[in-house]
Amino acid sequence: MAEEKMKNNTEVTKREDRPVKPNRLVEAFMKDYKYEGLILLILALIALILGILIYKGETSDGASGLVVNSGVFLIGDYPLVFAWILIILGAFSLILSIWPYYKPSVYEVKRVSWPNKKTMLENCITTFIFVVVFTLFFTLVDAGLGAFIDYAIKPMAEWFN
Repeated sequence: MAEEKMKNNTEVTKREDRPVKPNRLVEAFMKDYKYEGLILLILALIALILGILIYKGETSDGASGLVVNSGVFLIGDYPLVFAWILIILGAFSLILSIWPYYKPSVYEVKRVSWPNKKTMLENCITTFIFVVVFTLFFTLVDAGLGAFIDYAIKPMAEWFN
């Protein structure tokens, strides 16, 4: 009996030592391909456009959108449902195709140390004062240049005429 337990233990340890081979289907879905984001974006835009055109064609009085023939199997009976399915799938695919570009930003925003109320108020007041001072500065410069042009440049221009 003790030999049998020991034999079972060695088999278990041998199985645990062996690396677990991942499923091929999981590997196929987890692998990143070079242009998959671009292809998904193009397909998402096509689905969105087709869905909107079918929706517009079925709800408008004129034939300004795509009208699905009623003889088409399943889609012809429920064109608005098909249009909404295309719109929802297109929007979801659009989000999935754009997400990899925003994923690092979300991680960085989580790492940001946000200011407390006192620091935020001080920064807002400093910014407001800065804007007011520069507004006054540029207003005075504008008025000064306008006065300079009226009194110095215009008489000179009339003298040459």
